[in-house]
Amino acid sequence: MKILEFKEEKRYIDAIRQINNKKGLKYNIFTMGCMLNENDSEKLCGMIEEMGYTKCENPKSADLIVFNTCCIRENAEEKLFR
Repeated sequence: MKILEFKEEKRYIDAIRQINNKKGLKYNIFTMGCMLNENDSEKLCGMIEEMGYTKCENPKSADLIVFNTCCIRENAEEKLFR
């Protein structure tokens, strides 16, 4: 990642955190696919939490739901659409 891209990403995260300040927002993430998807989801969780969200286990109580699936492994994508 280029330094400029990182700075832009950080500015965006900071702006969202200011908007979400003290709103008590929650997120839930579904990860389907390979170990790389698990790694990507961990990175996404960190970014989302920097934006002021708290992870929750129940998607019904989430303000934001993320589906992280693999388009290379067909069975992961099929699982998502079921």
